[in-house]
Amino acid sequence: MRDIVFAVILGNAFGMSMMSGAQAFDEGSDSWILQLIVFPLAAAAGIVSLLLKQRKRASAQGRHPNSYDIDQEPEQPR
Repeated sequence: MRDIVFAVILGNAFGMSMMSGAQAFDEGSDSWILQLIVFPLAAAAGIVSLLLKQRKRASAQGRHPNSYDIDQEPEQPR
C-alpha cells in the first residue's frame, strides 16, 4: 500500500513540475530549469526505483510460490 501512495505522489510531482516548468519557461523565469528538468528527473528516478523494487518482489514470489507475504499469516493446517 505504501508503494502505491509513493507512486501516486511521485506521479503528481512529475506532472505538476512539468506543467509549472512549461509555464515558467513561457514567462521567462529563471527557475524553469529546475521545474522542467531537475524535478521531473528526480520524480522519474523515484518511480523507476519503485518499479524495480516491485519487479524484484514479484520475481522472488514467482520463485517461491509457497512463500507468504509478511502482511499475511501462513495458512494453518486443519
